[in-house]
Amino acid sequence: MKTKTLLLIALLVTVASCSTLPSGNPETQARNHFVVQSASGDGGASDTGPDDRLRLSYASPAASGEDSLTGASSAFDLIARFGNSEINVYRFKDPDSGRMAFYDAKGEKLGQYLLRNPVPDGRKTSGYGMRRHPVLKTTRMHAGVDWAAPVGTPIYAAADGIVRFAGRDGGDGQQIVIDHGFGYKTAYSHQSKFAKGIKSGVAVKQGDIIGYVGQSGLATGPHLHYEVIVNGRKVNPMHVHFIIEGQLKGRDLARFKTDVKRAEAAS
Repeated sequence: MKTKTLLLIALLVTVASCSTLPSGNPETQARNHFVVQSASGDGGASDTGPDDRLRLSYASPAASGEDSLTGASSAFDLIARFGNSEINVYRFKDPDSGRMAFYDAKGEKLGQYLLRNPVPDGRKTSGYGMRRHPVLKTTRMHAGVDWAAPVGTPIYAAADGIVRFAGRDGGDGQQIVIDHGFGYKTAYSHQSKFAKGIKSGVAVKQGDIIGYVGQSGLATGPHLHYEVIVNGRKVNPMHVHFIIEGQLKGRDLARFKTDVKRAEAAS
């Protein structure tokens, strides 16, 4: 077993959810399996910083030279630190599908990484929480994060999903809502226009351009108002890292915890 600490940079944004590691050098296998660039090539901006870290534990290929992982791959794990948030990720066989998947220390099945900033060149101007509305001049909940950027700046889909709404919605102006499944949705407001082909019912991939920054609705300047909705509740986009696809229970959870202890002892 080898353990490698990798520095995250702003270009590294997407956590893959495939079941086997790709071929090639073990370090490249582990890195590319979890962290890849967006299709646009500019990273799609997840608001990573110089203090973010990945620690990857992985097995080397068999001594025979075969392009496969050894039995020690059962101890494969990942520790991701985003600022003050640390997430431990473990490779474990999904009891429902029988395929390898990834879980946090609580046994929650982790799906795709959710981008925290869908505007790569955007500047954070307002966070999640109570604030005085710049137009209405009243104190109210700001249920998202604002990213300021010039009109026409591309907006990227935060994760794979289906467009559920693309139109004008009152003070939110031109808005797109994407359903990512498992109770997760993202909303993108104040757009100047939508990307070609974007309409309700269309499937999008993480990193696809869905629209462009604008100043439609109640806005004092061009920016994207970005929201994350989990099971109908608007949450802080900066605190959601992965789409949770399920939870281990009973015997499966007990077996998982045993494997976690084994993995931690081996790393």
